[in-house]
Amino acid sequence: MSLKRVILLVYVQVMVLTMYSQDFQFSQFYATPMLMNPAFTGNTVQSRITGNYRNQWSAVPNSIGFNTYAFGYEHNFENFNSGIGLQFIHDRAGQGALRTTAVLLSYAYRIRMTRKFSIKPGLQFGLGNRSIDFNELVFNDQLQTGATTSAAQQDFNDKSRYYLDLNAGAIGYGKYYWVGFSIHHLNKPDIALMGNGIKLDMKYSVHGGYKFPIKKDIKKRLVSAFTLTANYKHQGKRDQLDFGGYFSYSPILFGLWYRGLPVKNIEANLPNNDAIIVLVGYSKNGFTLGYSYDLTVSKLTAATSGGAHEISVSLEMASRKSQRQRRRRSRLMIPCPKF
Repeated sequence: MSLKRVILLVYVQVMVLTMYSQDFQFSQFYATPMLMNPAFTGNTVQSRITGNYRNQWSAVPNSIGFNTYAFGYEHNFENFNSGIGLQFIHDRAGQGALRTTAVLLSYAYRIRMTRKFSIKPGLQFGLGNRSIDFNELVFNDQLQTGATTSAAQQDFNDKSRYYLDLNAGAIGYGKYYWVGFSIHHLNKPDIALMGNGIKLDMKYSVHGGYKFPIKKDIKKRLVSAFTLTANYKHQGKRDQLDFGGYFSYSPILFGLWYRGLPVKNIEANLPNNDAIIVLVGYSKNGFTLGYSYDLTVSKLTAATSGGAHEISVSLEMASRKSQRQRRRRSRLMIPCPKF
């Protein structure tokens, strides 16, 4: 194993363990709305199922990267101004060395303040598990000239911890705009795998956007639009901003946005630049399919990391009555993108 590959391998493993106390994330954050803010729960005509997959840093030596899977179901109870949802997520980091699994239950309630403005508060709670397999990690005493030994001198057993998680949020919105905030890990659960005392930092998020209509059909249905969005997150010592736009011409959608916060360095003389994200999506008759790629612009470049690939799919299901009322119901929905 060359010295360059050894240094990169050690660097990435340090990053894996550093992210131990950070949340996983999706670039297509509106394709996982309940993970972004529980107030998005039930933002559909009637029912919706979603599936998401993210592969990050696939080009790193020894396939030490991140693989994240998410599945969700949500239902809109219009007569009760309520939405409920169930979200499952599983993340594997470092060839599966660090694993995180969570099952979350969400509820949101719509309060119509005026004919043109509504507020939706939301709550979410669930059970999480974090575990680590030390046999999948490479330690210093395993790195030898030209080879990696089969086992480390350290004697570790697999560790696992279950914890409860509590999240909350709210969104205010009108016909073409929305603004919201969310707080995750309100109870700051202990996620230490050895002993106690490692708390999962609360994560604060502020997000919003505006949809600019471009073209409507003869039935006054929106055919083309441009949507600006922003999503700011703060957790522990880390800050992140996603800012960009989506252009849609039904049924095709394109997106481009930037992730980072260049006005605030991660450390001295190290700019907080992460990635440029490009997206192409398809949406028609309640079915959506999206693919995005994160072009890494940080010091861990796309050439050495492989960037990140992400796929999302969702299917809306509704009774014939709900389908006939789709246009009226859509006026009660948050006008955010589906990716």
